Amino acid sequence: MKNDNIKFRNLEILYDSGEVDLKIIKDVERIFNIRFPQLYIELMSKHNSVSVEPSYISYYDSNNEEGIVGIGFDSFETELNPDPQDIRRQYIYDDPIYGYEHVYSFGSTGEGHFICFDYRDDPKGNEPKICIVIHDEYDEKTGKRLLLPVAENFEAFLDMLYDFDERYPNGYE
Repeated sequence: MKNDNIKFRNLEILYDSGEVDLKIIKDVERIFNIRFPQLYIELMSKHNSVSVEPSYISYYDSNNEEGIVGIGFDSFETELNPDPQDIRRQYIYDDPIYGYEHVYSFGSTGEGHFICFDYRDDPKGNEPKICIVIHDEYDEKTGKRLLLPVAENFEAFLDMLYDFDERYPNGYE
């Protein structure tokens, strides 16, 4: 549903699929034996399948070159959102060859990359780092999909989102 002038912190909510019962979020935490960041729970419980503005992040690839991507959030299955880009579909965590233990996707980019919670430093914590997993590049040492850091936690991730047109009014050069 389209939302007019609804904000969450510094983000404008463009549209969402309604609210998510906390029980559904807690069930996903139980399935994967993780604890989501409180700020993520607050956002998703009010705005499932949310589209926000600003929605761009920058990261640095394996050549230390800037990558710029727009992001979208995965969602939780609800009555209003019966066939979502469901957060329970964990293509990173569930992939024993190319994936990572303790890394769970919560969003994606237009290029098909995964935006993930990275619990590897603290599997039982609730403030994981945020990373991007590149779907079509691989780490030469491990053979796994390339994983690159984005932010120290979910709050820092939300704070770093920017509007592409504001940052690059003449286009990206």
